[in-house]
Amino acid sequence: MDRLLGIAGAPGGRVVRAAVTAPAEGGRANEALLRLLARAWNLPRRDLRIASGVTNRNKAVHVAGDPQQLIAKITSEIAGLPGW
Repeated sequence: MDRLLGIAGAPGGRVVRAAVTAPAEGGRANEALLRLLARAWNLPRRDLRIASGVTNRNKAVHVAGDPQQLIAKITSEIAGLPGW
């Protein structure tokens, strides 16, 4: 089951921890992650892309849109996760 696990500390700030069941082959795990984040954050999938870490477990995700609105929206969506 694909799911958000919580928030963890990382150099420079905090990160969202997630688990997806799709295999890494052919970018399927990356796509599963983007679909999971889009659902969890109630955003269109087309607004998310992997900015760095395509072949790494640690990824940076770019989210298109107004930064102020995105900060408010995503913060409210992750506020209930463990580690927040």
